[in-house]
Amino acid sequence: MSVRSDVLLWAQRIVGKKDAPPHTVLEIPQGSTMEDAQAAFHKLARIAHPDLHRTTLDEAELELVTLAYSRAAAAYQDFRSQRMQTTRIRPIGKDMIIPGARNMTADDAPPPGQAAPGASSMSSKALIHYRKAELSLRRGDLRAALLSLKMAIAADPQSAVLRSALAEVEGELAKNP
Repeated sequence: MSVRSDVLLWAQRIVGKKDAPPHTVLEIPQGSTMEDAQAAFHKLARIAHPDLHRTTLDEAELELVTLAYSRAAAAYQDFRSQRMQTTRIRPIGKDMIIPGARNMTADDAPPPGQAAPGASSMSSKALIHYRKAELSLRRGDLRAALLSLKMAIAADPQSAVLRSALAEVEGELAKNP
């Protein structure tokens, strides 16, 4: 068979698989790894990318190949996003102890719909760095929290909340170098 007929058969097969799961469109087994999906998509790109066949296919055939390739690209993107969600999300248990972070209680949390104390008086850039510092503290990374707070203070030098948070983190670092 020629490359042209192989590509057209592939395109007809993919277009016929409406609402198929990503692994089916990429023609890989269910439960495949991200590397398998990437290899399958790269193989498709080398063989069936519409730009490779612009001169050999007529308009209707090129449209079919383009549609099939776009479905394969969307399936690969879906596969990637599904895998990224499952690998990045890590459940945090209540019994998990994070060094350098204190356990928050219901009394510590601001009421729903309200910002943390002093957060509303910060500039938007400072607030971003302040949130990064909070995340670093939850992970127990005091040095990253210190850096984020210093960047927040650089963005909003007038904030007393940021200065007090910086003093707390510096105190923790002095205790546990």
